Amino acid sequence: MTVTGRAALPARLAPLLLLALPLAPLTGCGIDDSGPAPAGSPASGLTRPDSRDVAAIHVYFYSATGLERVSRSDARAGDAQQARAAMELLTEGPTGAERARGLVSFLPHRARAPHVTSPAHGPVEVTVPSDGDLGRAALRQLVCTAADAAGAMRSVRTGDVTVRVRGEAGGGVLATERCRR
Repeated sequence: MTVTGRAALPARLAPLLLLALPLAPLTGCGIDDSGPAPAGSPASGLTRPDSRDVAAIHVYFYSATGLERVSRSDARAGDAQQARAAMELLTEGPTGAERARGLVSFLPHRARAPHVTSPAHGPVEVTVPSDGDLGRAALRQLVCTAADAAGAMRSVRTGDVTVRVRGEAGGGVLATERCRR
């Protein structure tokens, strides 16, 4: 019986395939047995959210997806004035470029930044220059910015720092929280 039509083509190719099998090892993927070759410096790029950059101060603004950490270059990063600098940057609000990215602040524009006391251990104290008329979103911005600055100085994670927020006029504690983004 003879094979005709479409089935005949594979039958005719079978001898050619058998001849090509011994050549298969010679046509590999192009990687030889010489081992790895140097390829330059290690990969780099985005850092973990809680990693520290000694040349940056971090402030927190809101985007469409929630609270977002923003890095700002500042000469005071890494020194005792870092928490104060962070509060000053926070009250200035987002830069033009940050606003273009959709970042906003819920803190009222103030003539002066909140006062921060950041001891080596224990809660960070933030005193806001008002009677404490902050909304929940503004409070979260203050807490996370203060906790980030203190965490950088203490070499601990931002979420491990407790922050107490007080109103200057009343002096009472408005909130005692940790940063939860």
